[in-house]
Amino acid sequence: MLVPFVIDAESITPDPQWTRAQLRACHNNFLDIWMRLGLLAYDGNLLEVSHLYKVIQTLPQSVRLRWLELLEKSPLLKAAGWNSKVTPTLLSEFASVAQLAFVDDVQAEVEFGFDEDLDEALLTLDGVVVSVCRILTAAQAQAFKKASVLAASHIEKGDTYQQTWDARFKTLAKAPIKNVTIVDRFAIRQHFKNNISGLRRFLQLLDTDATGPRYVTIYSTWPEDSPNEIRKNIDDIENEVRFIFSKLPFKNIKSIRVFMAPNSGFRLDSHDRFVRFGNYVWDIGKGLNVFDGAFCSERSQAAFKTIFDANSYKSVERDLEANEKTKKTNEIK
Repeated sequence: MLVPFVIDAESITPDPQWTRAQLRACHNNFLDIWMRLGLLAYDGNLLEVSHLYKVIQTLPQSVRLRWLELLEKSPLLKAAGWNSKVTPTLLSEFASVAQLAFVDDVQAEVEFGFDEDLDEALLTLDGVVVSVCRILTAAQAQAFKKASVLAASHIEKGDTYQQTWDARFKTLAKAPIKNVTIVDRFAIRQHFKNNISGLRRFLQLLDTDATGPRYVTIYSTWPEDSPNEIRKNIDDIENEVRFIFSKLPFKNIKSIRVFMAPNSGFRLDSHDRFVRFGNYVWDIGKGLNVFDGAFCSERSQAAFKTIFDANSYKSVERDLEANEKTKKTNEIK
């Protein structure tokens, strides 16, 4: 759940009337909202030769280093046919990639006709609608505000699986993030119980919406103590996941690995259930169960975590993988 956006490259150059503190405050506020919820699109096909990147290199060091840090750690979109300028006549050049654009105060008032009280406006060119906002009030952009609310909102009983996917996962699937990890203690168990399981549906949706190769890792478990469960061994798991893999229509998922940890390992290392796209994480209380059936059968906690929260989740994965009783499938590809 990220909001694609562009920024007019020249708009990030310092206003000569600003103090250093004002400059840092403007850029840090903008970078904070990008870090939490944004997906930056840059001009051209290669970041290092884009106009945006060249302008960033001219910024004072106090803000330039943080820009470069986020450029390095964040997934980025390409707006190949766009020249880095946000003007009323160029909206269509980037609108297929991002429908949110940021400009400085001068551009907002001179080129877009904003008065002093207007921070955001919808503009239409050739049927394309783009929200144009002042950089200074980036966090107040409606798209970011809606995303911020959703980042802490439950998945409600009755939400369709498609609503859940579109609102929370689709942009992440489209972003250039190659590695996707599922940590769900019950995902494999539920798969063998349900004709169309949450696991199978999630993989189908990911394969459909991904814009490039994706490599999936699954951490789950099988029941160890219940006599009512049908016992499965690691070969059974591999064969079943291989069958799911063979039915994926677009082949954007290039490989799947499954680690089957013991129940005790999950009790010690991961009470939570989550999906990690690179450095972005959705904590989902009910896990992939929210994709079972046509509708979510019960309310589920959901929380979206930013790129700097991901290391603790990666530690959970490493601990599950390192458990001496964990078994793994061969890489399915």
